[in-house]
Amino acid sequence: MSAKSFDAIVIGAGQAGPPLVGRLEAAGMKVALIERKFIGGTCVNTGCMPTKAMVASAYAAHLARRAADYGVALSGPVGVDYKGIKARKDKVTNDARGNLEKWIAGMKGCTLYRDHARFESADTVRVGDELLTAPKIFLNTGGRASVPDLPGVNDIPYLTNSSIMDLDVLPSHLIVVGGSYISLESRRCFAASAPRSR
Repeated sequence: MSAKSFDAIVIGAGQAGPPLVGRLEAAGMKVALIERKFIGGTCVNTGCMPTKAMVASAYAAHLARRAADYGVALSGPVGVDYKGIKARKDKVTNDARGNLEKWIAGMKGCTLYRDHARFESADTVRVGDELLTAPKIFLNTGGRASVPDLPGVNDIPYLTNSSIMDLDVLPSHLIVVGGSYISLESRRCFAASAPRSR
């Protein structure tokens, strides 16, 4: 099987991938962009943007609960519609991902491959049944959650930064393990969203 030739191959369409492809394509290069899952990577899909959208909702709930401190009277206790929070968060993510996909689709010198990439040699990559070759290959590796080896962790259901984004109900209790910005924002948004006992 003969390989398709490109000037550059970029593996991973996370935060660094699309801007790099844009620069290379603008310089007149023929570029292959390979992404096995979601365009936008962690920042768009399970990190910065969705967690900040959820933190904004939690902050609104927090301020509403303090309405009396600002001279504002509410007719009843402040409630949280977690399905509504998730829908807003999903819209933020889907809009950002959609805009990135439109931008990439508008690059005439870029071909997007949606599959897993494997090196066949120093200048050749296999994507599904196709071989791609280029003198320059850039790895935009991305990140994923690391589940700590805690006693009993595999005996209980647990969430990662990815799976917590799929929740459509507010957990009755939550322990956040880790100190990354996603962990801290998750703790902040779930703590502020939770109803207060009187």
